[in-house]
Amino acid sequence: MSGNRDCLDCGCPTSDTILPHGRLCVGCRRRRHYHPQQCPGCGVVRPLAYLDPEGRTVCAGCVGVASIFACTECGREDQPYGYNRCARCFLRERLTVLITNPRTGAIHDQLVPVYDALMAGHRPQSTLTWLSKPGTVAPAVLRGLATGKLAISHDTFHHHLPLDRRHCYIRDLLSATGVLPPYTPAIERITPWLAPIAASLTPEHAEILNRYAHWHVLRRMRQHANAGTLTSCIANGGRANITGAARLLAWATEHNTTIRELSQTLLERYLTERPGNHGTVTSFVTWLGDSKINRTIGLAAAPKAQPQVTMADQARWRGVELLLHDDTISTHSRVAGLFMLLFAQPLNQILKMTHDHVIDHGNGRVIVTFDTEPIQLPPGVAELVIDQTHRHGCASYPVGNTRWLFPGRLPGRPLVTESVRSELVSHGIKPRASRSAALFSLASQIPAPVLADLIGIARNTATRWAALAAQDWSSYTRDRAQQIQSWTGSPHS
Repeated sequence: MSGNRDCLDCGCPTSDTILPHGRLCVGCRRRRHYHPQQCPGCGVVRPLAYLDPEGRTVCAGCVGVASIFACTECGREDQPYGYNRCARCFLRERLTVLITNPRTGAIHDQLVPVYDALMAGHRPQSTLTWLSKPGTVAPAVLRGLATGKLAISHDTFHHHLPLDRRHCYIRDLLSATGVLPPYTPAIERITPWLAPIAASLTPEHAEILNRYAHWHVLRRMRQHANAGTLTSCIANGGRANITGAARLLAWATEHNTTIRELSQTLLERYLTERPGNHGTVTSFVTWLGDSKINRTIGLAAAPKAQPQVTMADQARWRGVELLLHDDTISTHSRVAGLFMLLFAQPLNQILKMTHDHVIDHGNGRVIVTFDTEPIQLPPGVAELVIDQTHRHGCASYPVGNTRWLFPGRLPGRPLVTESVRSELVSHGIKPRASRSAALFSLASQIPAPVLADLIGIARNTATRWAALAAQDWSSYTRDRAQQIQSWTGSPHS
């Protein structure tokens, strides 16, 4: 048995923390504080360090004494940080210093939502790390906003601060908390990216490129953003179209002509020399004709690709089994993958789902609605979906739309597609091939109009997949009405 001055846990001599029945060294006290357990006395998860009359190691409350683990400021035992204060109290002090208005001596009125959001985080330690890690810009920016050195507006980030990831994160935080109006980063970041590209062209070509970018590419991206359908694929495609247009404009200059005078022969020569540019030039050439800049050139639109299936249905079901039972895969990737493999949902649409898309009726009955028709989830999938609804995601604090079914790391935004795609691919599940296999299977079992309403695809798309699956559902409505009539003995329209 250890001596009176030895640590109860490791046996080393110590005089740090004195308990009624012994002592704890700094390391062992810290270990017990950071790893609370369920108290055998009251059943609450708390740091355990005391002995009850039965000799069980219990929490301070069960023996009626003040806890050695309690924060000296707020009295809480959770979120340990330092020796006698919790992380939340450290964070409160840090934020108060950063965003206090020096004229009023209180938290800046406009930044109160930011303060509330950061204080509401489930891991204040992570926020403290963000505010103190080397190279962070957050303290300087927040202090500048609070003192008035930086205006609380999008213009500050657009014109006076670097457009890098660290500053954009703070801008996202301000937008998600309502301090700044909503904005679309994918669109906002194109303008500064475009400026040096346009500057490399002749003044005439630069003016045409800016018109094309702002009045065609960005306009379409804003339409997608307003409809909630702007994806990274569409944003990257927009940049590619602008780049393709800039290359054609530069090539025209090199060949002593302008885009207004470019002939069909020269355009075809350009595409022969650079065959990989056909896709990105098509949109620009069409716009040139529509804008009456050059109506003498044109490119035939590529034929619409027919649906293709490159995965056997057995492989699709192996993916379903893997996601149902492999708990080493993150829950959000398992749920998203199952929605894709079972219901042919695209990942970018899955990750925009909210809790409103899922209804738990209890007793294992879980309903999900992808478009207009509700679907009851099968056992196993239902349990995983409910588990996902209880998860807070990667963000350290809840801001903005906290109703995301797949909350992401950026403030107020859902998970990005690549974070799920990469994990699925690492386990042998290829999203494009998997979704095509699911669409093929569903189209062979369900009429095209019903399939369209069930999973949210266009009816023409559903019809094309039904044709690929060699199913003729044209008589489905008539046959269904006749079947109902035979059951009931009365006609149904």
